[in-house]
Amino acid sequence: MSTILFLHGAIGSSNQLSKIHSRFENALTFDFPGHGNTKLPTEFSIELFSQAVIDFLDKNELKKVSIFGYSMGGYVGLYLAKKYPNRIEKVFCHGTKLLWDEESAWKETKLLDPKLIEEKVP
Repeated sequence: MSTILFLHGAIGSSNQLSKIHSRFENALTFDFPGHGNTKLPTEFSIELFSQAVIDFLDKNELKKVSIFGYSMGGYVGLYLAKKYPNRIEKVFCHGTKLLWDEESAWKETKLLDPKLIEEKVP
């Protein structure tokens, strides 16, 4: 079985997935820049997070992994599979919204209230 890399959601950390991760023998977790105990970057983007994953894979000498991505982690996994198909075996997504029409985008943007986010995750 290949290594499974668990990628957390936005404003989360690898701890979000610890109960699932611990059930797999060949599993790793990862904190995106600005998440968990990592340094806050000057920007947030799928490209930045994807490059951080590639750097993590290189540092750990992992040529190819499968990815379980929760929410934003799923977006990163899908981006990586498209950009680096030789590095990503499979991508499993949970809670990753794939339909973005005008109505659903409007609902999601209403949730991006900084005060509400700060209350949830100070």
